Amino acid sequence: MIQRRSTARPANRRSRHASPRAHLLDVQIRTSTARRQRNEKVGKWVFNLVLIGSVSVAAVLGLKTGLDKFFFQNADYTLKRISLELDNILTREEALEETGLREGENIFSVDLAKVEAKLKAIPQVASVHVERELPDHISVTMTARDPVAWVAAPGETGDVTASEKSMLVDATGFLMRPRHIQPEYFHLPVIYGVKSDDVQDGELLANEDLRVALNLIQTVYSRPESLLRIRTLDISKGYSITVVNDQNAHIVFAASNFDEQLAHLQKLLQHCEETGRTLEKVNLMVKRNTPVTFVVASAPPEVTQKSQPIGSSPKTRRN
Repeated sequence: MIQRRSTARPANRRSRHASPRAHLLDVQIRTSTARRQRNEKVGKWVFNLVLIGSVSVAAVLGLKTGLDKFFFQNADYTLKRISLELDNILTREEALEETGLREGENIFSVDLAKVEAKLKAIPQVASVHVERELPDHISVTMTARDPVAWVAAPGETGDVTASEKSMLVDATGFLMRPRHIQPEYFHLPVIYGVKSDDVQDGELLANEDLRVALNLIQTVYSRPESLLRIRTLDISKGYSITVVNDQNAHIVFAASNFDEQLAHLQKLLQHCEETGRTLEKVNLMVKRNTPVTFVVASAPPEVTQKSQPIGSSPKTRRN
């Protein structure tokens, strides 16, 4: 007897010939499940974001309240002392007006960086240090640039200290117009003949002739034994510098090799001191047989005696 093979399919195996309606229903279920899961994730993300924002706002408000209570609205931190070391650049009134510092305000409300920036913008200022010293003190220390000479404005021939166009210059060539003329400024040498249209307050003047003149001044300053006292320097020629010293002698320097020329001049000035002669002019550009002119001493005036009447005798001095 032949047995027939069973063709029954497992109950959980989907028929290959499932109806289109059943397949559509399955797709809809999957789509709905994915949408629900996505909405849950978005909801959780929004909830966490709102929670973090609320906590942050509360923290900021709490911090601000604490800062106001303990610092910004605390009478113990009222600014009562302002110490100013201005190195003769500004007066106290000018510095307070320039920075806006005033007593009676909260010490933490003062923007120290802003105060420092305003003072550094003044050309004469080399450095500034602003410090907050709790509970009620702010100190400001300024250091001035060190000028080595005056630079006369083009065409300037008068008193440079009274001119609004002439400026001080430091060893680097930085120009600055002083707010107040200090006594030591009157003794600084004056540089004439600068050929530049860029002579501006608070600017570095990149001029080769000026650089050479400053080099000469610094070389003289570095020699304490030097007898040369520079009063003016004329750099208009470019290839030479004409110096007038404190005795009105005219000394012509070549624009290089100052050490050798100054050594030669030192011997000449020592000779003048030893002999009592006065130098009028010398050209140091000529190394051999240097042209030197001395001031010719004027002859003393003739002394004439008044004639006395005949028979009269000269008066004698009584002791």
